[in-house]
Amino acid sequence: METDYVGIANGLRAKGYNCAQAVVCAFVDRLSLDELALYKLAEGFGGGMGRPDGLCGAISGGVMVLSSLHSGGNPAESTKLATYALVQELYNRFVEKNGSSVCTTLRGLDTGIELRSCLGCIEDAVIITNEILRREEAR
Repeated sequence: METDYVGIANGLRAKGYNCAQAVVCAFVDRLSLDELALYKLAEGFGGGMGRPDGLCGAISGGVMVLSSLHSGGNPAESTKLATYALVQELYNRFVEKNGSSVCTTLRGLDTGIELRSCLGCIEDAVIITNEILRREEAR
């Protein structure tokens, strides 16, 4: 049975997790760190990296998941370029769907026009991340 990562992420968000924390912690069953460690690592990525006009935290959470699962963990056997390609796919697909990757723009804080809610961004990042992971695992 397919894990409901979107449902898990939404539940975490409802508990007060920021967007990055909700995304990365939703995948805890697949990662080598426990939820507390993931929560702590992702804390500063919420609100567009601490609330400036930065990258959406949901994307940041997806990047952490992809990096954790795709990195070889050894500089001598670099997996960086392949990981960067997966991250670029996540980023491009997210922006294509939502029109931006900037937290304040997505939320409409600078324009008054919301492009996507935080819950919508979390959902999109989780779905895209999971689709990439499933495809990579099938290879």
